[in-house]
Amino acid sequence: MSQRNPMNERYTNDKRANVSRKSAASAKPKTKAAASVTVTGSSKPAKDKKQLQKEARKQEQARQRELDRKYYKPDTARYKKLRRLWMISLAAAVVCVVLSWALRSVQPEWIAMVCLFGAYGFVIYAFYLDFSKIKKERRAYQERMVALEAEQERKEKLEARQAQAANSKKNAKKHH
Repeated sequence: MSQRNPMNERYTNDKRANVSRKSAASAKPKTKAAASVTVTGSSKPAKDKKQLQKEARKQEQARQRELDRKYYKPDTARYKKLRRLWMISLAAAVVCVVLSWALRSVQPEWIAMVCLFGAYGFVIYAFYLDFSKIKKERRAYQERMVALEAEQERKEKLEARQAQAANSKKNAKKHH
């Protein structure tokens, strides 16, 4: 920053040596202490909401892990067909890789490259089967089994209530 004119009266005056005027901001009235603090209602802070969401997500993941552990391998014909197709796809990929290495020294380079790209195709197809078709089949199976468990549990509770009602009627007849 360049120096201002030394002939200016603020620099030549004896009583104000090296002191500039106060800014206009200092003349403004000060705000009261804690004037910017606002009190909100009973809504929970963002940290608490995030913590609750995190806990709910953890519980859902734990529930899903338990379902995956319990019902990982459906016994449906479609699932078995998809798994067979998945295994065949992976085996074909391995065969293509072996052929690509074996043909490299005997045949032209382009045949080996075609075999290698075929292996990539089979691996990608196996991933597609596993992450879309087989996963959907597992989910559907899990949902069916959970619904079946809930229905079975409901029937057991109903039978227990009926048995309890029958016992209470027998006891009431014995006492009278």
